[in-house]
Amino acid sequence: MNKFLTVLMFHLKEGLSAKSFKITIVILFAAILGFFGFTHYFGQDEKMAVSVVNSSPKYKLDVEHLNKVGQFGKFKEAAEADLKKLKGKVKDGDTDALLVVSGDAEHPSVEYFHERVPSFELVNLVKAEIQPQYLNKVMVDKQVQPETAQALLTEVPIKEKPLKKSDSTGLVYFFIFLMYLFIMMFGQMVSMSVSGEKTSRVMEIMITKVKPIVMMYAKIISSMIIGLSQILAVAAGYGLSKAIGWTTDELTLFSMPLDLSVLNIKVFLFLALYFSLGFILYALLYAAVASVINRLEDISSVVFPVSLLLMGGFFLGMKSMFNPNDTMVVVGSYFPFFSPIVTFSRIVLGEASVLEIVLSLLILVTAILVIGIFANRIYLNGVMRYTSKTTIKDVVKLAKSG
Repeated sequence: MNKFLTVLMFHLKEGLSAKSFKITIVILFAAILGFFGFTHYFGQDEKMAVSVVNSSPKYKLDVEHLNKVGQFGKFKEAAEADLKKLKGKVKDGDTDALLVVSGDAEHPSVEYFHERVPSFELVNLVKAEIQPQYLNKVMVDKQVQPETAQALLTEVPIKEKPLKKSDSTGLVYFFIFLMYLFIMMFGQMVSMSVSGEKTSRVMEIMITKVKPIVMMYAKIISSMIIGLSQILAVAAGYGLSKAIGWTTDELTLFSMPLDLSVLNIKVFLFLALYFSLGFILYALLYAAVASVINRLEDISSVVFPVSLLLMGGFFLGMKSMFNPNDTMVVVGSYFPFFSPIVTFSRIVLGEASVLEIVLSLLILVTAILVIGIFANRIYLNGVMRYTSKTTIKDVVKLAKSG
């Protein structure tokens, strides 16, 4: 145990004192704090700049009324003579949209000029303004009785009653990407450390003092602690933003809603738990496969299958954002190589029951114990194995050897 702690403290001190670690911590904390600060001061006040040209003798968009009901945009009326100039402003990005109302007294027409992506909110607002004008004209021309007209124009009420109020797709996406990135980054850090020591023949000197398995687990645990400290930086950035009042209920990430009401200490504890277990599982594989190579340039090819497994968990986690109860997602939440990401995403979305969480954790811990047995064999036999080339068959033989 003393030797394990000595090696662990060595790697931990090495990792925590590295410039890359310090820079990453600062960037993560500043990025979280900067995101909430920017959205607090600038994100909520940004409105669409919309120019309106009324060239129809019968129909028009009332700019004053649009500014009252269309809180998302700033509407300004313009002359028809400036139409070419206004189109150029939209094309150059100086104006977000241009609305041109035309058509004769019989049939209205509205042209909506935009740069790339149209605003459906703006389209619905324009329809709500022009459609009643056209209907009123038709009713007058056809001499429709007021009672009949009123009945035809009455909208069918639709009462929205969500059974689950939170919409956390943006939050889930952030955590899924964060967990995927950290497991990949620190897992490959373990594999680079193992392969570097072996190819430089430093391992031959070290194993005379410390058992290879002790060194492997010291590397894994130290990397896990470093990863958890970076998750702590994310939590600290959010905590400070919340304390100074920068968090709101109307945030989005890549147009996906961020429901911060579900973000509490329990979510961060589950994040730390699933990251730790998921990282240990993948780090065992990264360390094992890295121990069999003889040249440092071969590292990317041997760790690729492990990275492919992790990518599978990431993509399934993305799927869980929009359909967390899909059969593939639910099954994947029990598969140990996918469960750290998939089960955690279902927890944030409020779809994972206590039984599902307990079962996924039991399966994950069992998988770590089983993988650990084979990883120990591969690592123990692989670190001192020097051959010109190692194949998959050789790795299987190392795993089977006691």
